[in-house]
Amino acid sequence: MKKSLALVLCIALLACCLAACKAEPKQPAAANPQPSTSNDDQTTPATEEPDATPDETTPDDTTPDDTTPAEAPKIMFIAKNLADPYSTWLMSMCEKYMNENWPEAEYVVFDQQADPANTESLYDQAVLEGYDLVVLQKVSGSQDTDALLQDFASQGVRSVVINNEVSDGVSLNVIYPEYEMGSMVAAYAAENLPENAKVCILKSTPSLFSSEERAQAYIDMIEKDRPDVEILDTQNCEGWSKDIAINVMSDWCQRFDQIDAVLSANDGMVLGAIEAAKADGRDVQAMQFYGIDGLADGCLSIEAGEETGSVLQDAGEMAKTAVELAQQLYNDPEMDAVKIELEPVLITAENISDFIEMHRSTGVIK
Repeated sequence: MKKSLALVLCIALLACCLAACKAEPKQPAAANPQPSTSNDDQTTPATEEPDATPDETTPDDTTPDDTTPAEAPKIMFIAKNLADPYSTWLMSMCEKYMNENWPEAEYVVFDQQADPANTESLYDQAVLEGYDLVVLQKVSGSQDTDALLQDFASQGVRSVVINNEVSDGVSLNVIYPEYEMGSMVAAYAAENLPENAKVCILKSTPSLFSSEERAQAYIDMIEKDRPDVEILDTQNCEGWSKDIAINVMSDWCQRFDQIDAVLSANDGMVLGAIEAAKADGRDVQAMQFYGIDGLADGCLSIEAGEETGSVLQDAGEMAKTAVELAQQLYNDPEMDAVKIELEPVLITAENISDFIEMHRSTGVIK
């Protein structure tokens, strides 16, 4: 009996245990931190995106790029007339010093073709195309640009004016003093002209400031230092034209049996006079010819014993100074207006080799 009761109790206890096991809730599997895919029982982890570093930009990062290069300076050069030898020399020297001393700048050279009506339209273009400043060779010293340059300065385009004087209060200015250049070569002529010499004077366009100042220096020398000298005639050659000077000298050769010297306001015109005198059969070695500028052709003529003397208006020095001022103005757009006068140098047969070498060093004489 007891054995039967014990057996029954054991069976009942076993049944309760089985029921309890069926009622226990199933525990969830642990979450997998890296999703995976199964391929033939091989587990491949998903690609993990790297954390962005301070030097990397996430797709939604709108921070501007601080490494964007600054825009290059834009400089416009405006030439008086590239058909004129001195203007060509001056602009070629400006290009040389831009390339050597300011290579990161962009620049362009425009030609006014000796027409002052072109000046304003080129400045309009400078404003529209975003040029930072203009280097201007005025058409002439008589061209009134004060109001024009003041207006464009107020629009953010200031100027470096070269080869002609300005007094507009806003522009930077590089010049050779006109009357001083004329006086320097006139003083040399006063020492060398024969007694009772008969001379002719060549000037450029009537009322042109530079031409008038230079020619006046010749006249003042004759009146003050050489009253024995006779001025046979004075003629104008529009636009410093060598061709017109040839025609003028040809006419003088027909009119005057004796011409001891030609005093010219620049080298180009006096070279035309020499050419015409040769064509007339005159002995140019026995005559005297004076000019101004120190052009390469003038220096070669002095070396050949034909032109007697000139004064260097050094386009290289003027261009170098202009580029330096342009750099200063670009870096300090509010800088005060300044005027720089460069020192002219007398050129004669005694020192001509120095100036031939100068022109060779810049490539003007090959």
